[in-house]
Amino acid sequence: MTRQETIQILTLLAGNYESFAKRTQTDEQVEMMKNTWQECLGDLDYRLVLQAVKKTIIESPYPPTIHEIRKNAIEMVSPNTMRTPIEAWNEAYRMISNGLYMTEEQFNAHSPEVKKFFGDVAQVRELAKTDADTVNTVTKGQFLKQYEVIVNREKEQKLLPEQMKEMIGQLAEKMDIKRLEGEIK
Repeated sequence: MTRQETIQILTLLAGNYESFAKRTQTDEQVEMMKNTWQECLGDLDYRLVLQAVKKTIIESPYPPTIHEIRKNAIEMVSPNTMRTPIEAWNEAYRMISNGLYMTEEQFNAHSPEVKKFFGDVAQVRELAKTDADTVNTVTKGQFLKQYEVIVNREKEQKLLPEQMKEMIGQLAEKMDIKRLEGEIK
């Protein structure tokens, strides 16, 4: 989305929400709002953002936040098809049941959330060696607790603009380097 398209989005919102229009009393506030909305939504297609804004206008009498617009836009292109934790556990249990002979290719064919719980095929193989009672109690309990955390984290990651993800990655890398340097001294 271009800067001009961002301005069109803000103009549409100001035209539909009086309180939104009042937020910008000074030129500095207007410029800050344009920059912030551009930075947070600029990686999305203008038509998608426009539809998300229209959806929000229809659904809510209150002015939307960037979060709401971005969330609506992301949900439009990748609808929430989250399985229940038990459905995901059934997949995980089948993986464990066949885990002794599981190949990397078979592991990769499974859903991202379940794979994230295991980490890699070696972990599935280890769990396959565990007795069934432990798998059906301890491992199942751990999986059910972690599944929601994993799914929510994935949702949050989808909401972040690519540029922001890259910057966070770079900052995290610098922090790891500094931490390592501190341990070496």
